[in-house]
Amino acid sequence: MNLYAVHNTLPFTSLTFAMFMVIVIALFLFFKWMKAKQNVYKWLLFCFNLVYLTVLFPKPLQIIILIMYLYLAVFLLRRFYKSENIVFPMVILSLPMIYMKYINAQPVSENDGSFLTESRKIIQIAGLSYMIFKVIGLYIDERRTTMKISFVHFFNFTAFVPALLIGPIDRYGRFREDCIKGFENISFPLYQKAWNNLVLGLLFKFIIAEFIHRMILSHLVNDASFTYHVSYMYTYLFYLFFDFAGYSLLAISFGNFIGIHVPVNFDKPFLAVNPKEFWKRWHKSLGDWLNDYFFKPIFKFLTTKQWFNSIQRQSIALFLTFTLMGFWNGFELHFVISGMLFGVYSVIHNYYQHKCKVKGKDVFFGSANPAAIQYFSLFLMINIVAFAIYIFSGKLF
Repeated sequence: MNLYAVHNTLPFTSLTFAMFMVIVIALFLFFKWMKAKQNVYKWLLFCFNLVYLTVLFPKPLQIIILIMYLYLAVFLLRRFYKSENIVFPMVILSLPMIYMKYINAQPVSENDGSFLTESRKIIQIAGLSYMIFKVIGLYIDERRTTMKISFVHFFNFTAFVPALLIGPIDRYGRFREDCIKGFENISFPLYQKAWNNLVLGLLFKFIIAEFIHRMILSHLVNDASFTYHVSYMYTYLFYLFFDFAGYSLLAISFGNFIGIHVPVNFDKPFLAVNPKEFWKRWHKSLGDWLNDYFFKPIFKFLTTKQWFNSIQRQSIALFLTFTLMGFWNGFELHFVISGMLFGVYSVIHNYYQHKCKVKGKDVFFGSANPAAIQYFSLFLMINIVAFAIYIFSGKLF
């Protein structure tokens, strides 16, 4: 996967998109100054999202697929409202993502005119996976409530432009509350936060990440040597962080400018001392989604069946959750193995914590100096994460 090429086709890399966002922010400020009714907010947001999708979306043909998917999602939400049948609609909702991942993993030529090649051109939609995860989360959260799903709120949630193509993954209930409060959310403190996120996002993505790519990554010569692999492994880790975290900060920033509290996606991940803490800091919105909608249901299912003991159930659920994360990134072998490796890390740490609890002491470090333990844990985490991310990059296979 050429992450650099992919990310530099996303909205925040376009001057046209930046100008569009400035106009949108000015309109929201104008309507707030005019003391417009709160109900106006959701329609203004609806127009903002719709204009981008129909006018500025990079690939016009793909917008048809997105709109068709949204209509399908609304139909399923209404058809299976309060239904006990949760598997069928979730499978149907996931099919476009599954098919996209499948065709991307097939070794086809870009110009051979085959069905797979043409399908890849049509359905290769950046952000489709994020949209599908948001819709599945919405379905699980809201299917038992008495609240009717407003199509306007649903469209704004799934097609919210700043977070449309690469996240963070939001929750419908939280997003809807922001939309209901509307112009009330637009305030000086939130604007201060927006500016801070904007400056930091620009610094991360367009200065640090660009510097790492142009001055280091692009100059590494693949001679298959150990030095090359080690150099690429650590350089790519920091490039990926600054590029992805920078994009997330820009999404949060533009959301803040129009009154939406977009979830934090990265929170100093290199300060994590174990796998559990790492996934509370790195791509946090994805980690939270997988925990709530995959890990917990699997663990609950294994518990109700009384299969295995508690620590085994936790470990099985952890490994399957991170394996799913690998498949979510793509069906290519390097994505799947990377996800499984993070699963192995988490299972080992889970058993380590369990043994410490049973023995009433640290079974590995013993009575070592706490500061030394922390520094060693930081060093270990950075290295094992770098290796898993290196596999993710596809350079090893």
